[in-house]
Amino acid sequence: MKPAVILVLFSSGWISAQELQTYDGLKFKVGPLEPVPAITQRDEWSRFIVLVWQYQTDALKDVALYESVGLHGFHIDRGAGQVDRIQFSLDNTFPYYVDHAAGKGILYISDKEKGKVLRHKNLLVRPNSLANPETIADLKSRLKQNVAATSKGLVFAYAFDDEISLGSFTTPAEVDVHPASLAWYKQWLKERYQTIGNLNEKWDGKYGSFDDVRPVSFEDVREAHTRPPFSGWNLSRWSEWRAFMDYQFSSVLADLTRYTNELDPRIPAGFVGGQQPTAYGGYDYALLCRAVQWMEAYDIGANQEILRSLWAKPRRQCVQTYFTGGDTRRNTWLLWYRLAQGNQANIAWPAGWFENDAKTGKRQPTQRLQEIAGALKEIQGPVSEFICDSESILATDPIGIYYSHPSIRAGWAMDVVTHGSTWPNRSSSLDSGNLTSGRLRISWCKIFEDMGYQADFISYLDVEEKRINLNEQFKVIVLPQISCLSDKEAQALTEFVKNGGTLIADYLCGVMTETGRGRNKGALDDLFGIQRFEKWGYMNGKMITEIDGELYDKPFDQRLNAYSGAFRFGNLVVYERGTKRSKENKHPAKSAEDAEVVIENRVAEGRTWYLNLTPTAYKHVPFRVGELGQEWRGLVGGILDGAGVQAKVSVHAEGETISLIEPLLWKRGNHYCLALVQNWAYDASMTGEGKVEGQGAGEKETQILIKLKLPVKGLTNMRTGKVLGDVQEFKDSFTPWEANLYEFAVE
Repeated sequence: MKPAVILVLFSSGWISAQELQTYDGLKFKVGPLEPVPAITQRDEWSRFIVLVWQYQTDALKDVALYESVGLHGFHIDRGAGQVDRIQFSLDNTFPYYVDHAAGKGILYISDKEKGKVLRHKNLLVRPNSLANPETIADLKSRLKQNVAATSKGLVFAYAFDDEISLGSFTTPAEVDVHPASLAWYKQWLKERYQTIGNLNEKWDGKYGSFDDVRPVSFEDVREAHTRPPFSGWNLSRWSEWRAFMDYQFSSVLADLTRYTNELDPRIPAGFVGGQQPTAYGGYDYALLCRAVQWMEAYDIGANQEILRSLWAKPRRQCVQTYFTGGDTRRNTWLLWYRLAQGNQANIAWPAGWFENDAKTGKRQPTQRLQEIAGALKEIQGPVSEFICDSESILATDPIGIYYSHPSIRAGWAMDVVTHGSTWPNRSSSLDSGNLTSGRLRISWCKIFEDMGYQADFISYLDVEEKRINLNEQFKVIVLPQISCLSDKEAQALTEFVKNGGTLIADYLCGVMTETGRGRNKGALDDLFGIQRFEKWGYMNGKMITEIDGELYDKPFDQRLNAYSGAFRFGNLVVYERGTKRSKENKHPAKSAEDAEVVIENRVAEGRTWYLNLTPTAYKHVPFRVGELGQEWRGLVGGILDGAGVQAKVSVHAEGETISLIEPLLWKRGNHYCLALVQNWAYDASMTGEGKVEGQGAGEKETQILIKLKLPVKGLTNMRTGKVLGDVQEFKDSFTPWEANLYEFAVE
């Protein structure tokens, strides 16, 4: 017989699982994660700021060089004992952010510990378990020392640590089975399911009590989840353990954020080096956006767009890393692109920015830095104030892209089928370029952006917890590979359609529950008016992995080998080979050739579209500017027209619409700032070999025609000062590696 009370041994002695909830000031959260309060930026930070990481440079010694090229921000590491840097900040009006404010290597697995937890298939105890009250006490002790010291200067934000993770980045790490973590998990399950009967029903389980539930590694479920039908899948034991670990990670961060606010209530707390959403690492952005007040996230998997959406009201600080290479135009473009997208600051990695003259030994900026000095000075000047204002918000269109982290986990399980038993070796860097869900989110963003629209992401938690009214905010919602849906989510999306909304799904919609248990019929199949016959398979009929990570070193189009032999709708890949319209086809599909695509269904006042097509490849620039891109824009554009959604801005040249110049409208009251920026790939060359011609890309200034569907008053070019007046159409020159900014009012 199991004991009624679980005992856990800490250095302080034996304590019960119940006592763990309040032990040493740590509370185990088990209900919905309530958002921490937002802290808006200080008045001093009214403009875009470039904060220079102190690598190969020291702001105290290089201050004159900084000012000569327009740099006036830096970073302080930890903070305690660095009085000279704090005084330097005050004397020179140099803002800084504090990195490693909670120490280094506690909120991620350090290099010396990696071997203990990476490339393992079995469940392990996390070094510095985040459920252990002693770990939290250590983090808070470091915060107390560092915040006390650095709060006296011009602080932009506090970062707990850099590239934090439950493991190491988002590489699979099967942690954490520390006794306190297991006790917390069981409390979380009890709160989530109330009775063991409810859990068994959701999981198809046979547990006698919550004490019987044990977490499992992905290896424990892998072999049963390598092929269709998805109706036979059941990822629940693994998926819910991963969901809990994401919850634990965000709960700890929320606790640290609130504690930091107690120490300094003026300055936001968060972290830097944010990763893309995936199955491991703790990066469920629906939770993370509630847990911290600012973030520097790498621009992977649409991180920028997710944060900008979920942090729109009230607006929180979005920051990104700024790396420079040898292409000056690309370095310049990236600064303007980051501002146009709504970043209030960039953290610059200054490798190769400063050098000692070979002849004189005198310290000087390198040519690379001098070539972008003009852009650095301008972008941190008055021209950035409108976009950086905490009251400004992006005037998005009534289009929502659904963010479902349970679906991201299930998608990861589909992606790693190609690896077999070597799945623990799927590194974070491999995931970055080959995670289907990540590239798919970006593809949907680019489809809309290339037609002049801006969409918002929708948190699955906000829908589940009824924190959002979908019909008030959206006319169209897209479900990108949303394979996992709860009954509550399905009901909310159904009501959205019945009340006049348009719902679009690409493929595999609702084939599993929120825990990853297969459904005999998709949660929204009736709403979409479809029936599925899974025996015919997917894509080429042999595979379920869209992007083959085993081919990571091959060009992107060569990693799409599941498309070879797939049916096509024009140039677009058909995903489900056995999906049919349910109303017109009472008999099952007789062959894979019976698959149907672009299935429209009218429900009450609304409309649904089941595309049965995958847009994952759209992100790839050669596809975007080719026939595939044109077909996707034509298909989606027709659906948007039917839903009554019209773009507020369009850009033209030589009589044609330019798809790769992205318009972003920032709004403050009845005033607007229109930013036009090349919507390029970060690794694209803007000079010489490797660039893609046409569609707004090029090496020279281009004359463009801008059309606005707004009652414009007093339009002014913010960079040149030229007043264009009350115009809805006007011409101007556009430099591909910069941005055009216009301010106007709307009557």
